[in-house]
Amino acid sequence: MRQHWWRGTTLLFAGTILLAACSSTTSPSASAAGSTAVQPSASAAATSGTKELDDALAGAYTGKVITAYGPFVDEDQAKYETMVKVFEDATGIDVKYEGSKQFEQDISVRVEAGNAPDVADFPQPGLLAPFAKTGKAVDLSTFLSADYLKNQYVQSWLDMATVPGPSGDVTAGVWERVNAKSFVWYPKAAFDAAGYKVPTTWKELMDLQAQIVADGDTPWCVGIESGAATGWSATDWINDMMLGTQPPEKYDQWVAGTLPFSSPEVKAAWQAMADVWLKPGNVFGGTKGIVSTAFGDAPAGMFTNPPKCWLHRQGNFITSFFPT
Repeated sequence: MRQHWWRGTTLLFAGTILLAACSSTTSPSASAAGSTAVQPSASAAATSGTKELDDALAGAYTGKVITAYGPFVDEDQAKYETMVKVFEDATGIDVKYEGSKQFEQDISVRVEAGNAPDVADFPQPGLLAPFAKTGKAVDLSTFLSADYLKNQYVQSWLDMATVPGPSGDVTAGVWERVNAKSFVWYPKAAFDAAGYKVPTTWKELMDLQAQIVADGDTPWCVGIESGAATGWSATDWINDMMLGTQPPEKYDQWVAGTLPFSSPEVKAAWQAMADVWLKPGNVFGGTKGIVSTAFGDAPAGMFTNPPKCWLHRQGNFITSFFPT
């Protein structure tokens, strides 16, 4: 398999966000209940942006337990835990991670019930915003200095992590993982054997789509089922369509809510998406298959011999769902 065409500008950011279920200002709590956020004292933050990290590396928090909750399960959870182990080995802190496919739904329930994890890994900034607005997210600038953060991230990443809080903007998270989007995957050996060529324009892609149909096959593998988060992969498509059919300022207006979904610009983007998804013969399983097929199962049709479908638009993380 090979990842190739389409722009790589649309990114899925998974930010590690600290949630506070109460207003604790103590050092990291050993409580397994996860009702207190990891938030050191403000006086320490005034003198050093990295004091808590220095203390942790010196063993000051050895044996402490930190609860983490996020959407990573199966292979992605294993990768997450491998990453965290480096931190655990360096500090002696025990990070207890729990992954759930229902994260987007359950995180609100847990926070409102006073059972927030110490660390929550949000797969999209928009989901975080309501928690920050109501004061549930710890403002990381209270113990990480601006200079320290700027040494870790370029300004645009810091801007994306800055959201409105109850009394002004807060640094609501730091970026733990990033996935590049907008790839179209295809079965290279079968693709080459069929004489297909990688398109370089939208017209060429539409011509390829028509050629696959004319050859008696189905161009696209599409599935959007994802439990409580069903539909996010469809938003990735429409993001691409907006970026590809409209000027950047129109996209920004749409994100800001000043360009309505009923505008001609947004309607044009949806129509471009519909031209692919809703035309009979374009998608394996038809429109019913789109909504009933799990996003991780959608690319499976490319691995049959011959392929049941030839093109799959998804981020780099989809390789976790490919067969061995």
